[in-house]
Amino acid sequence: MPNNKYDFTNVSMIGRFAYAVMCAERYALAKYPEKDWKPLFKWMWKGTSDYFDEWYYRFMEILPEYLYEFDNYKDAAFDYLSEENYNYYAEFLKDIDKNMEELLVTAADLTMVYSYTEIPGKGKESINLLNKAIKILEDNNIELPDPESVSFTPFSEKHGWGENFDGTRLSIILK
Repeated sequence: MPNNKYDFTNVSMIGRFAYAVMCAERYALAKYPEKDWKPLFKWMWKGTSDYFDEWYYRFMEILPEYLYEFDNYKDAAFDYLSEENYNYYAEFLKDIDKNMEELLVTAADLTMVYSYTEIPGKGKESINLLNKAIKILEDNNIELPDPESVSFTPFSEKHGWGENFDGTRLSIILK
């Protein structure tokens, strides 16, 4: 279990998602500083202002497990991903490690863990997902984002989901 001293139980689902994206940004910059991460994180940060399910179905098509499932764009029959974006992300993500891939998947999973249902209690399963992202950073000696930066979006809003906001203001890549 991560040595996380912050309790995310009072942070909304959107805030938890935002924290996972912040973790992914820190890992990306630490491990792949030569890459231009702006296009990917512009897409990721839309998750704080779009409906989670709509964002997820668009974003999942660039996750490596889906992106590389087929050898080419035409065989894949993507619903949202253009051929131009397919080619871009297929090249851009080809050399990322399993941790970076896991951080992308974890952020995506956070948006769907309670989809189309009520959040049980304080959403322990989502906190467990968030702790996976935290552990990846800790295991790689990467400084964690400040958990207080998402405390403005309380779990008490919208039945735990929280109010949408412009997450790019939390980004260290898009600043």
